[in-house]
Amino acid sequence: MPINQPPLDKLLKVSKNRYVLAITVARYARHLTDKVNAGLLEEKVKPVSQALEEIAAGKVRFTQPSREQRRPSEPGGQDA
Repeated sequence: MPINQPPLDKLLKVSKNRYVLAITVARYARHLTDKVNAGLLEEKVKPVSQALEEIAAGKVRFTQPSREQRRPSEPGGQDA
């Protein structure tokens, strides 16, 4: 693991669920990439590394939708 990435135990304090954590990091990294591509943000470090650091530092807040807020999937595995 590169030195500049936060340890997993620190990240798991933010979210106990590794799956939710991975999805959150990926989505936030995509958000950062979109900002870089639009010229709104300068890329100093890789987006995934920046996302990991900001999530571990508590700069990014996220919530998991409740069961009522989740959309059921259509038959066949595709969303409507």
